[in-house]
This record gives sequence, C-alpha cells and structure tokens, in this order.
Amino acid sequence: MAGMEVRQLLSDRGFRVHGRKPNELRRIQCRMGVYSQTDGSAYIEQGNTKVLAAVHGLHEPATSSSILAFPSYISHQYSMAVFSAGDVGGRKKLIEMMLHLKQTIEASILTHLCPRSQIDISWR
Repeated sequence: MAGMEVRQLLSDRGFRVHGRKPNELRRIQCRMGVYSQTDGSAYIEQGNTKVLAAVHGLHEPATSSSILAFPSYISHQYSMAVFSAGDVGGRKKLIEMMLHLKQTIEASILTHLCPRSQIDISWR
C-alpha cells in the first residue's frame, strides 16, 4: 500500500466518523404507498442512501414481441443522481447493483400467474 493514504475508521473514543459505535447500524426509514398514481410504491432510506420505487402493472405489453419472447415481461427503469455514482468505477458498480436488483425482483414475482402481461418498475 505504498503511497496510499490510510483512513482511520474509529476515533480514539471508539466511534465512527459519523458518530456511530462500531456495532451500531444506520437508522432505516421505510414508507409504502408514497405515490397514489401507481399500483405500488415505496421509499427506503438508510444513512445517505435513498431509494424510491414505483410499480405500474399488470398491463398488456407495449410490443407484441415481448409476448412471444417471455411468458410475462418485467420492465426495469433505473436513474441515479450523477454525484452518487462516485469514482471511475462507479458506473461498473451501478450496473452490477442494477443487475442484482433486477434478478432479485424477477425471482420474487410469480410470472406464471400473469401470462402475456407486463409490469413496469422504476427505481430512483
């Protein structure tokens, strides 16, 4: 680690930079139904991370090719503030995070119960 700066994670009194103890979790805040125009929405906040999700659907797919390719189609739309992407590797981390989120959500939706339909999910 020659030439790299070493950050001190704990103060002399045993606290993190933001004042939490080493075994103390960040506060979590959740709200559901934050948008009345959607079929479902939620807001979750932990520390400086804030996520807003909105779900629209079930509805007929926008294109007929979606009907042929998948039993049901889940559309994901992501947007993230430019400043929160971080350093040069931030874009790669964002893509990886979006892939994990997409896989998790799609594994939890029982698409066989809603054939030939589309669900739209947006994340901010």
